[in-house]
Amino acid sequence: MIIKIVNGHSTFLEQKEIDFLEEIAQSKSIESLGQYANVEVGITTGSNDFFTVDSSIVNFYRLHDFAKPMVGRSVQVNSLVFNEKDWLLNAQGSAKAHLLVFPTNGALKSYPGALDYISMGESQGINKGYKTGIRDQWYVVPSIKLSDALFVRRNNLYPKLVDNCAKAYTTDTMHRVNIKSDVDKKAFIASYYNSLSFAFAEIVGRSYGGGVLELMPSEVEKILLPYNNDNSEVYEFIDVKLRKKVDIHTILEYTNNKILKDGYGLSGSEISLANSIWKKLSYRRMNRSK
Repeated sequence: MIIKIVNGHSTFLEQKEIDFLEEIAQSKSIESLGQYANVEVGITTGSNDFFTVDSSIVNFYRLHDFAKPMVGRSVQVNSLVFNEKDWLLNAQGSAKAHLLVFPTNGALKSYPGALDYISMGESQGINKGYKTGIRDQWYVVPSIKLSDALFVRRNNLYPKLVDNCAKAYTTDTMHRVNIKSDVDKKAFIASYYNSLSFAFAEIVGRSYGGGVLELMPSEVEKILLPYNNDNSEVYEFIDVKLRKKVDIHTILEYTNNKILKDGYGLSGSEISLANSIWKKLSYRRMNRSK
């Protein structure tokens, strides 16, 4: 499988780079992300504009009993951790930080504000959408589940894997990552922040106009993840640096040594090659439209 994936990029990767990726994956016994977690799409609401709202809508229609914390855009996440404080900052601003989770109609009789909001949606034809139109009650969204972590579906410089400490829901703009019970969550998330994993994210993903990199759940699970329990030691370091907006390349200089050198025995030249492959692939993607 790895050979097939890498060869799909053979037109712009040199043979030595392809050989390196194959050899590293096999000789170092680096597993894929899917060995440690299951990845699935976020909640399909049928109309994110209707079901995801900012605080002003919640207050105006008195929807507090049905508004659940959510995060739906990469700009709302500024680190590898999304905590309650981060969510509150979003909610206090203009961000759509609430997911509306309505019960059946009978339970809404004493909530005139909710009924008004649902009626407003029907006046806009939201109830006749592709997804909403096939539901018994169009405003009751299925598969309302939380996840341990979040993986941003569409990305710019690099794809984000985020610890969902805020216990926030997400729409299909992000994927839900459920980490297996015998895996340390902090170590798992920190293990992703290295040049080799970033390179494989470029390889398994697909690029669109404007340099956007998109990964679907099955593709996320194919990313090589040099997992090690000791990587939990760099979890806080990454969080602090990202919040201070330290350049990701600077962060990788540190994490590559910890994750790839100390954890898997890669040499300095091998780490440099992994980093150059990621830079080449990401640079090519982001400059295709220029």
